[in-house]
Amino acid sequence: MTEPSISANPPFFILGCVRSGTTMLRNILRKHPNLASPEETHFFRWSEPFRGPVYTHVATSNVTLKRHRQIDGISEEEFGELLALSTSRADLCRRYMSLYMSRAKPGAARWFDKSPQNAYGAAMIASEFPGARFLHIVRNPINVVASLRIGKVMKVADLVGACSYWNEAEANLAVLKRAFPSRVLELSYEAFTANPSAGIQEVLQFLGEPFDAKFFADVVTEEVRHDKSGVLSEEEMSTVRTLCRTGRVRHGYGDPTDEADQAAIKQAAQRQKRSAQAKAARTAAAKTAKKDRKKPGPGAQEPASD
Repeated sequence: MTEPSISANPPFFILGCVRSGTTMLRNILRKHPNLASPEETHFFRWSEPFRGPVYTHVATSNVTLKRHRQIDGISEEEFGELLALSTSRADLCRRYMSLYMSRAKPGAARWFDKSPQNAYGAAMIASEFPGARFLHIVRNPINVVASLRIGKVMKVADLVGACSYWNEAEANLAVLKRAFPSRVLELSYEAFTANPSAGIQEVLQFLGEPFDAKFFADVVTEEVRHDKSGVLSEEEMSTVRTLCRTGRVRHGYGDPTDEADQAAIKQAAQRQKRSAQAKAARTAAAKTAKKDRKKPGPGAQEPASD
């Protein structure tokens, strides 16, 4: 099998909680002639060491991933060969994407991956792909949890379990955002579906890709809401709001009339202020250190004058 071709354009990754619009976003961006994305890969999802027995078993035996490879046009024999040749998750990812692009969209110049649960390996992705960028799409947790309860794609009946999907993705990606603020674009599912043209242009500008309205002429989006559908009772929705409060507030879903949310909003503002102050202090210290390095040391000879 040939070595993977390395594109000059760094890849990007769509991450977030399941049922938050990641598939919608991927399918829209697939319409761009420069961009190609397979089905979900989950290469960075599991914490088991790459090519260890557990990782290898899951990667080769998981029914969902085998179905994804079938859709991508990559046989199990080919995937096994890719895995055997790869020395890291990133290496496997590049090899897989190269083979997929050569068959599915040879004219594309840049690949991207949409695997929401890769949020668990976001730090490793950022490390192994230093130039990569990240799109984090966020949806109101009430509607995410209700969608998981409905189970159209995947079913999670346990309320705490469903909240954990949202909380853990949000927490992992909040850390990624703090660590690499210029590499992460946070998108609101509600805002994107309300004005997809503006959302697409924002994404492409962030990625450095050209926008042409004709690529997306047939895009139609609609916000899907479940908060008034009766899927969750009022008590259950209250529990979701409580369990997801920190992330809700951070992403603008806080209720200013709710005392607990008000307190959380205030705390978030204080944290943001302290973070800004700490950043300013670090910047000032770095400037001072740079000036000090330029100063001549003790006993240094003054430059001769004319």
